[in-house]
Amino acid sequence: MSNAKTVYIMVDYEGGACIVGIPGLSLTESTDQFELARRVMTREANAAAEGAFAAGVDRVIINDAHGSGVGLLYEDLHSDVEVLLGSPRPNRYPGMDRGCIGLCFVGYHAMSGTADAVLSHSYSSKSTHRVWINGVEYGEVGMDAAYAGTLYGVPTIFVSGDDKVVAEAKALVPGVETVTTKQAFGRHCALSLTPEKACRQIRDGVKAAVQRADEIAPLVWEGPLEVRRQYKHEHLAEASAKQPNSQRIDGFTVVQRVPTVRELLD
Repeated sequence: MSNAKTVYIMVDYEGGACIVGIPGLSLTESTDQFELARRVMTREANAAAEGAFAAGVDRVIINDAHGSGVGLLYEDLHSDVEVLLGSPRPNRYPGMDRGCIGLCFVGYHAMSGTADAVLSHSYSSKSTHRVWINGVEYGEVGMDAAYAGTLYGVPTIFVSGDDKVVAEAKALVPGVETVTTKQAFGRHCALSLTPEKACRQIRDGVKAAVQRADEIAPLVWEGPLEVRRQYKHEHLAEASAKQPNSQRIDGFTVVQRVPTVRELLD
């Protein structure tokens, strides 16, 4: 499989068509919105895979990247994909290597603190408030893209989600293909495409992204990195400050120095 032309697809749920969540509840809880998200994101994952295969790739890896990583309807996935699921995981991208031609983010969301974005957060809506790398604030799009770009030389070629995360992605990765699944009006409100139309656009967008993957540069962060994390609760900052090369600078904020992007997410 190492010689196969591979596309790696990360599937989150918050950015999917018609997904807005329920105030006060997590999207990993047993709610009608979560069950809808499982169905919608299985379809959007399939659409992305179909686009990649249509562009001529040999192998598609779908990473169930939401919550505990066991939410997609696996029996309904495209029969030719491989699925990364479950937790804990050995690293951010199990199965990725330098033979991968592109990384796709399907159903992604904007970083924590983005005004009016649907279900925005930065890895954890319960613990982490905001994250800065070398003085610049990033969310999951930036950190995930930099991890793949720095460690594997893999470019982020496609992003789908609400208009806020699409703007975030375009600012970070010049030339990235995007699909806006919904216009966000607040944390739990959006004007959305139907799942069917979103899937059509995702299929076409991923196909186009794969066809010009060599035109998109990987996002690379050379170490060392200064990571400043602002937590939602003081006890989380207290625990984080006990990590190597860390300093607590106020009740909620810890600065840590790490040698590479690997230590940032692994």
